[in-house]
This record gives sequence, C-alpha cells and structure tokens, in this order.
Amino acid sequence: MSEKGPEGSTQSLLLRDHYPDRGQMTTPTPHTPVESVFDGKKRPTLLVAWRELFLYKEVVWSFAVRGVRVRYKQAALGVGWAVLQPLAFLTIFILFFGRVVKVSGGGTSYAAFALSALVPWQFIASGISFGANALVNDADLLRKVYFPREAPIFGAVLSVIPDLGIGLILVLLATPFTGAHLTWTLVFVPLLCLVLAIIPLAASLPLGAMNVYYRDFRYLLPFALQLGLFASPVAYPVTRISPNLRPWYALINPAVGPLEGFRRVLAVGTTPDWGLLGISTASALVLLLVGYKWFKSLEREFADVV
Repeated sequence: MSEKGPEGSTQSLLLRDHYPDRGQMTTPTPHTPVESVFDGKKRPTLLVAWRELFLYKEVVWSFAVRGVRVRYKQAALGVGWAVLQPLAFLTIFILFFGRVVKVSGGGTSYAAFALSALVPWQFIASGISFGANALVNDADLLRKVYFPREAPIFGAVLSVIPDLGIGLILVLLATPFTGAHLTWTLVFVPLLCLVLAIIPLAASLPLGAMNVYYRDFRYLLPFALQLGLFASPVAYPVTRISPNLRPWYALINPAVGPLEGFRRVLAVGTTPDWGLLGISTASALVLLLVGYKWFKSLEREFADVV
C-alpha cells in the first residue's frame, strides 16, 4: 500500500472519502522536504516532528472539526451537554461538599468557588478522554493513509475547546446567582486557557499510545479521571494542602496551578497564584515533551497493531 506525504493527493482523497461531511480538503505543499518519521532508519527529533505536524495542520483541524460535529450532531441536547455537565456536578458538590462537609468558598460562595474550577476540569477530563481514544477510534483511517500519528490526538483535544468556551460563558452568566466577584483580573483568562490546554495534550500522547497496545486501558481511563477529579483542587481549596507541600502538589499534578488560577480570577476576583501556576506550567511542558518523545518512539507499529 502506497502512502503519500503532503506533496501527493492520496491523503486528501482518502480523508475526504472517509469523512464525506468535511467537504473538499487540501493539504499543504511544503517548499522544503520534510524528513519522514517512518523512514525506518532513525527516529525523528521533536523539532522535525513539530515541523511535520505544522505542515499537516489542515488535517489536525479536520479532525477537530469532525470531533465537534459528530459529538453534537449525535447528541439530542447538542451543545446543551456542555452546560448540563458542569451544572450537574455543581449540584452534587453543593449538596455534599458545601452543606455536608462544609467546605469553605474562600471569600466567595461555594457555588462560585466550585463552578469556576469545574469548568476547566471538565476540559481537562474531556480532552484526555477523547485524546487517549483518538487513535483507536480512527484505526481504519490510520491503516489507510499516512499523516502524523499524533494528528488525531491534537484534533481531539482541540475539539473540546468549544466546550470550554461555553462553560466559561456559563460561569460569567451565572455570576448574579453564584455571587462571584469579577474584576479586571479576567484579562488573565486567555493565559490560563493556554496553560490549561497543555495538560490534556501532555497526558493524551502517552495514554493514546498505551491504548493502542493495551485495549483494556480504555476501560480504566474513566476511573482514573474520576480519581483525578478528587486529586485536584476542584471540590476543595488548595489551602487545604500544607504551604510547604503546595509546590510539590503543583509539580506532581499540573492541573493545580491553572485550576487555582481560574478560581481566583473567576470567583474571587484576584490574580492567579503565580508560583503555583509557574510550577504547573513547567511540569506540564516537561510531561508534554517527554510524552511526545515516547509517543514518536512507538508510533511506527501503530498501523499494524491498532
């Protein structure tokens, strides 16, 4: 079976035939040849891998658009799920953590406290869930045509961004009811979103590779994400952790910094904890680089195993 790179038309034709709802799709034509990651002689450097992925950016975008369309088209409530999920969790959190456990809102109501962290956590959990299963879900296409094997994973994570946007709008619209304090610190939301997006990418690349080789792993993932919810400062404040342990907490769990940042910006009206955010960002970037390198070392056999 012949696999053509960006310079050929086979890729566009196969992608269009496999996903007819995408319409005509073109692939970029590079001015400089790109080293193939499947040359069978040596593994590509991360710089080469990033460069090739950029050349296939239209393919990544197509995976993202397909993910959004399929998810909302097949759901009776459509985009309503992006609103109902955090509200359902919020109700449970208010009843249990707010009234039974009596968790403090840290200067604001518990509703504002929980919702401001639930929305970004839902993005992390959904991004990891879709990203980790992307290769297995697109196994048919993976065997037919060449494209960077990480493209479906990047596309899957990108497809969750609209959910994050809808959730953040929900947080803002709910302000009169939750009692959140909104100030000029909202300007930090784009920065927090950027840091947040690194986390599901960093997790999905190694998890997606493991899912190809160990199919039982996809059944363990939802349970692991539920544990991650309670291992992250979503239902409780980061102040519950000893000050001496917080840097280690943010290092081990990269979600700590951005989640606490969103809470401060969207609920309390203060600036993010730059120390925790910096540690979490550095941790997430290291995990992304290590996970990406490991992914590229395993990808040669994906089409045969998946």
